[in-house]
Amino acid sequence: YNEISYKGPVNPSKYYKEGDVVQCKAINYDKDKRHLSLSIKAVMSDPWEEVESELDEGDTITVTVSNVEPYGVFVDLGNDIEGFLHVSEITWDKNIKSPKDYLEVGQEIDVEVIEIDSKKHKLRVSLKTLLPKPFDEFIKTSREGDIVTGTITTLTDFGAFVRIGSVEGLLHNQDCSWEKNTKCKEIYKVGDEVEVKIVKINHEEEKISLNRKALLESPVDKFAKEHNVNEIVKGKVRDVKDFGVFVSLEGDMDALIRNEDLEPLVAEELNVGDEIEAAIAVIDVKRDRIRLSVKKLQYLKDKEALAEVNAQNDEGNSLGDLIKDQLK
Repeated sequence: YNEISYKGPVNPSKYYKEGDVVQCKAINYDKDKRHLSLSIKAVMSDPWEEVESELDEGDTITVTVSNVEPYGVFVDLGNDIEGFLHVSEITWDKNIKSPKDYLEVGQEIDVEVIEIDSKKHKLRVSLKTLLPKPFDEFIKTSREGDIVTGTITTLTDFGAFVRIGSVEGLLHNQDCSWEKNTKCKEIYKVGDEVEVKIVKINHEEEKISLNRKALLESPVDKFAKEHNVNEIVKGKVRDVKDFGVFVSLEGDMDALIRNEDLEPLVAEELNVGDEIEAAIAVIDVKRDRIRLSVKKLQYLKDKEALAEVNAQNDEGNSLGDLIKDQLK
């Protein structure tokens, strides 16, 4: 089997039939067993010498598909040498299932030589390196900020891969929904179409980052439509940090009260679940942040009391009369 062709072990019936006359060379004789070993390829010129002198890595050659296996394709160079086209070198599509979906025996294709090992008689070729690179085609027409529709191809614990044309982008769990701790695999299934925003294109690593929640109304957007700065709200302490306190408002909306805005309250004296009344200090829609202030609440209450005093003054009551009424 090994001495018939430089291709390696072959099936003799594919080359010869009984009665054929062949030229061969005696390469070994076992006197005890009276066994003579012959070689057909020994009388041929070594095609690997031709490969070594005529071919270089990076050359493009035309070959014929000779065998298709699940792990790759064998190709015939036409000079008793076979090259190997690994399944990963057939197409840029990472989801290739079988080489048979792309190539068939007898098909002529152009490939690039990517490795020559004359000593081990191995030649590796690539088809995809001669095809347009999907990422290069993608960046010709797409930009960060574009809104596109893609198809879910893979769901993982950290997010989902979305196919956009011939490339895939990553949609992280934290970018799929405004609801906390939501995972892509909880709301999507493979094959679902989803509208996303391209938020980052990494040219060096050829990675695309996507965002779904950027296209949805955020809790802060909704909050801003229903509330105004200086409005008084109530919430419960969710977490106490060194820099302040996070408070949960209606609709599972989080707001921050910085330590300097907590007065007269003290962070160390607060516990998770405690109810706090405060004034809305900042509604930052762009950064999705809400800040509250207990200190401002007291100021607004004092201001409201003063306005009431002034109003009563206008009705003819003096500040002294008001104080006397309070002391009765």
